[in-house]
Amino acid sequence: MARLRVTVRQRVVLDALRRDDRFHSAQQLHADLRLISTIGIGLTSVYRILHRLADLQLVETQQAEDGELLYRIRDGVGHHHYLMCRICGRAEQFTLDEVEQHAEPIARQHRYRDVSHRLDLYGICPRCAT
Repeated sequence: MARLRVTVRQRVVLDALRRDDRFHSAQQLHADLRLISTIGIGLTSVYRILHRLADLQLVETQQAEDGELLYRIRDGVGHHHYLMCRICGRAEQFTLDEVEQHAEPIARQHRYRDVSHRLDLYGICPRCAT
């Protein structure tokens, strides 16, 4: 198996994402990097790095309520959903067995193949609500 080559800039982005378990937009991450890193990384590079890290499954993505793609370090395997704070990006992971149980029979009934689904819930976490 070939070794994965991680560049200095990729490492800086990964380290920034490891600082907490919240989802971040590329713009938020870029602003944070400008404050915490001595390595200069442009916004376009941050986008490119995040896409690459997502392709490598080192980070996971989640769509914000407004459609923007958000990123965080991948913390597990398998299919799951999130309840996300629309203010701070905090996310609570959950599974919904009823959805998982019915997805395949519904797809089969309508003769669909290679079906995936997404269930996103958005709200304001207790910390942001106070």
